Amino acid sequence: MHFTEATPPSLLGFWLVLAAVVVSAVAAVHHSTRSEAGAAAARAASWRFAAGLALWLGGFTALVQSGLPREKPLPFVPLIFVLSNVAPVVLAFSPLGARLSAGLSLRTLVLFQAFRLPLELVLHAWSGSRTIPESMTWTGSNLDVVTGIVALLLAPLAHRRWAAWAVNLVGSVLLLNVARVAVLSSPLPFGWDVEPRLLLAAYWPYVYILPVCVAGAFAGHLLLTRKLLASR
Repeated sequence: MHFTEATPPSLLGFWLVLAAVVVSAVAAVHHSTRSEAGAAAARAASWRFAAGLALWLGGFTALVQSGLPREKPLPFVPLIFVLSNVAPVVLAFSPLGARLSAGLSLRTLVLFQAFRLPLELVLHAWSGSRTIPESMTWTGSNLDVVTGIVALLLAPLAHRRWAAWAVNLVGSVLLLNVARVAVLSSPLPFGWDVEPRLLLAAYWPYVYILPVCVAGAFAGHLLLTRKLLASR
């Protein structure tokens, strides 16, 4: 299937969103570890986490550059999707996840989800360049831009549990919807009849939207849920 590359400005915007998510994650590890174990332990934990992220993304890079997701979408594209959703669960319920949920404030965890606003702007631009189908934008079936807006608006009120829960619930529902739309927009036999088909998982650097953005949003919701339940 033909894949149309994104325009340079929108691709730069994508790289900036990726960088923001990765830097936020490393900073969160540093902050939560420092408050618990001191500066030296925080530096060590940050470097370990950054190295783990590099290996994580390197694995996806090697897989996509091998051409296997393009030549054999089944099983490699579903594999990328599954790995990108299993990893956040493992992280959130690990000792590091416990430290993150305890050491980060509700406001920080809520504000983190605001990265989905610029990401949706990037997706909207990609739809215009025919890199992705319109179904993946707010003019189609993906309303995840609402999560970014709600997170920005309610972050100042996140110390009130209702505001944090509102962002968490809205974002979780819309993230599930994104997954649904992505699956149905991909070149699967039961997918929608859309053009172009969603092929981001088979091309670099677009594949990073799954292990960075989707995984990051999912992990953020799990950590926020742990925080809210623990502070009842």
